[in-house]
Amino acid sequence: MQEAVSILVWDRDDPLTVKGVTEAIDEYQSVLIPCSSAEAILFNLQHKTVDVVILNLQKPFEDTFDLLSEIKAKAPQVEVIFVSPFDDETRWVWIETIQCGAYEFLPKSFDLPELKRIFVQATENRPIKLQKRPPAE
Repeated sequence: MQEAVSILVWDRDDPLTVKGVTEAIDEYQSVLIPCSSAEAILFNLQHKTVDVVILNLQKPFEDTFDLLSEIKAKAPQVEVIFVSPFDDETRWVWIETIQCGAYEFLPKSFDLPELKRIFVQATENRPIKLQKRPPAE
């Protein structure tokens, strides 16, 4: 049996991100790990197998870049996807997150097909790929 992809989600300002990710991965073999702090993210990366991390872009932006650096230092194989409202203020941050090692930057309010596409792409070259759940018997 295919193992489940493990997805860690942190969005301290908007619980709808966790809800949206849950809906997007519902049909896939996956485990969702919600985190309420940067410390919880780093703890989970040390003690669990994590394939994808979803982060809401937080201000100050420098703290977000520091967290991305810590994630990549502890688990370089993890794909990090940022979500954030996209406006003139976050345009430069989008470029910076990709240059610092993020896999993708997804503007809010994201649509489920786009989020699903990104999850599938993010796991394509991983030992454990995002697979649809088998039909219920």
